Amino acid sequence: MQQLELLPPMNAKVGDIIEVSLPSNPVSTGYSCLLSEMPGCVYFIESTYTPDKQIIPGKWGTSRFKFVAIKKGKGRFVFRNVRFSHPLKIEEPTIMQERFIIVD
Repeated sequence: MQQLELLPPMNAKVGDIIEVSLPSNPVSTGYSCLLSEMPGCVYFIESTYTPDKQIIPGKWGTSRFKFVAIKKGKGRFVFRNVRFSHPLKIEEPTIMQERFIIVD
């Protein structure tokens, strides 16, 4: 099995706003990109979803997650695609859905 490279770490300073944008498709496929893990050196501020300008079945939009760095530290963000159905479907994170941050 091929080992995939992680994205380079994000760097921030205390007080910085950090934004992570990821593809999401709750309208067409029912899968939403949700935050499942975050480091203790940041606070979650908000998340928003913006559909693509032309709404076409199967077309992805963008989920944006905003955080503020509150103290020095490091850790990882993990996002997962989740479909609220019966049974609930939670996918494993992709390379793009795992981010590491260092706050100085």
